[in-house]
Amino acid sequence: MSRLAPAPSLPLAVTRTWTQATLKHNRQLYCCRFSADGQFVFAGAQDGTIIRWSLADAASTKADAKATQTPGVLLKGHATWVSGLLATPDGSRLISSDLHGTLIGWDVIAENTDVAQPPNRAWTVTDAHPTKPGQPGWIRALAITGDSKTLATAGTDGIIRLWAASDGKPTGTLEGHAGDIFSLAMHPDGKTLVSGDIFGVIHQWDLSTGKSVRRFDASQLHTRKDNFLADVGGVRSLSFDTAGQQLACGGMTDAKSNSFCPGNPAVLLFDFATGKQTGLLRMKKGKADDGPIKGLLFLEDGTLVGQGERLHAICSLEFWNPADGTVLHTIDTPSGYDLDIHPDGRRICTPVWIGNGRAGNGRHATPEEYQPHFGHVRVYQLSEKPAPTPPKKP
Repeated sequence: MSRLAPAPSLPLAVTRTWTQATLKHNRQLYCCRFSADGQFVFAGAQDGTIIRWSLADAASTKADAKATQTPGVLLKGHATWVSGLLATPDGSRLISSDLHGTLIGWDVIAENTDVAQPPNRAWTVTDAHPTKPGQPGWIRALAITGDSKTLATAGTDGIIRLWAASDGKPTGTLEGHAGDIFSLAMHPDGKTLVSGDIFGVIHQWDLSTGKSVRRFDASQLHTRKDNFLADVGGVRSLSFDTAGQQLACGGMTDAKSNSFCPGNPAVLLFDFATGKQTGLLRMKKGKADDGPIKGLLFLEDGTLVGQGERLHAICSLEFWNPADGTVLHTIDTPSGYDLDIHPDGRRICTPVWIGNGRAGNGRHATPEEYQPHFGHVRVYQLSEKPAPTPPKKP
């Protein structure tokens, strides 16, 4: 057991959540995932790299907003921002996507494989979501079946594409959305996929037939005023509870403008059996100029966790009781973009924005002088912090 791993009997205590590790990179980070065996954290960066950190070594990492070192192993294969990551449940693959439509399957778990070398790329798909012939589109969301066989991707072409996770071969498409798809979630039954788009439309897909069998109305999360130049909002995150009975949808309501797209963070709750909306959750410290809920997940006791995004400012990590909408706990965090849970169910991770101190005021800076924004992955322990071990007497 690593030194960060909690005792198996350690109970959940979200009100006692504490930061167990801060993992640093010298560019912004947009997504993160734990490995299936719980030994590593992976994060995708603005510079096209994927960073792998060992959790066993992370306890000594100190939070430092000005840090420029990269205390992890780099995986290089993307030419632009890494937009999504997932670890296959069987531990055989890490899947990554980017904003040029490239999809990569990494053989990072294989024995004797040096993850820093190109041979660890099991397969690569370019232009996975073309918007026009020869014009790559963004990949915005990933999901995978529980048997690790079928990978689903979604992006700006409005189509969900299915792939064999083992070799990256296409196996089908799911069509029915009228705009950009922002989020995907696999139901615990392994046969059902849900997808959310810019307009607040959520489709339920039967993977055995490739058909959309039902729609959920999350249009509260979409805004388009007469003076807007574009649609704002959409379903930015989706999550099922462990029993598959509740569906949570994250985003924002009442967007104020197209400029920086401020709005009121919100989570819609649906009864998955009936399709009816059962709740609307807000952040305890929500502000009118906040952004969407970018990460959502249910804990084993039913608690819902959400990570908010607020442009270049402090936002929050929120814990709700979905039964009555009560905010159980709030942690102030920098703006965050994703959320994942450790296989032990007692840790979560989120990538957050760390500013470079520049206000974007137009001062001239050469590429050699410019200091970019940073990214941190924060690993939180969802239980009581253990008492420090007293020093041994001489």
